[in-house]
Amino acid sequence: MSRQREQALVEAMLRYQVQIDPDELGPVLDLAAVGIVNSAWRNSPVEDWHSQGRLHDGDMLRINAHSSWRVREIIRRWRNDLGLGPQFRVELCDAFDSGTTDWLAVRIWRWLVNPARRLPTGWTLAELAGSDLDEYRDHADGAMGGFAATAEEYGVRYAFWRAAVHGGLACRHWWGTPAWPGLVDRFMRALDTPDDPHWRDGTRWQAIVGAAPLRAADRTGLRRLLMRRPWTLDSQTAQWVVDAGIGYLRGQLPQLPADVHDALPQ
Repeated sequence: MSRQREQALVEAMLRYQVQIDPDELGPVLDLAAVGIVNSAWRNSPVEDWHSQGRLHDGDMLRINAHSSWRVREIIRRWRNDLGLGPQFRVELCDAFDSGTTDWLAVRIWRWLVNPARRLPTGWTLAELAGSDLDEYRDHADGAMGGFAATAEEYGVRYAFWRAAVHGGLACRHWWGTPAWPGLVDRFMRALDTPDDPHWRDGTRWQAIVGAAPLRAADRTGLRRLLMRRPWTLDSQTAQWVVDAGIGYLRGQLPQLPADVHDALPQ
């Protein structure tokens, strides 16, 4: 695939499948933060820590969401430092040289690998990682180095587009993506509908809802936290949300229009 065709395809995926405007800077950068966290944090030795029982599913929900928020804030400060507003056109990134994104990549990397970084679970990164901290640092270094290398080779706009499409497609069930609000609404409806197809039968609904922790019984409060700051959920409620299957309620991925591939450059 030619470089021009690849870039046009990524742009089309953002527009039609992720359903954001690929030309608007704010949404692209915000979603790129999710893709960066998935690459530099979630798909790393952290997965081994998860399988070893150091992290439970509810912990992962909270840490992934918090990390996405923090990286998004780092990127927003970087954008503001450059004098760019969220409503600006993403094409302005074409004027930046690779040194601009190198600086951002280093800034994100330093936050991700900081041993004193406090996770929503209460542990520091050093306490969670133990002797595996250097392995994680190496992984994060490679992931952020890859982001910087993409910016150098293909341009800053494409580096953000690529990270954003990764976040929008691979992490559709994460906080911070366009799909998350609809997923939360679907989840809240299912909690109050015993015959919802999500439960398969009323027995499963009763087992899940009957075991709801006190904080989950406040539906309005639960929805507010899931929408705004899911990392502030307590561990019991976060685990219950995952056990209740929130991640399985995301809708079907929209298909690219039939004429998009024909319109792509060769």
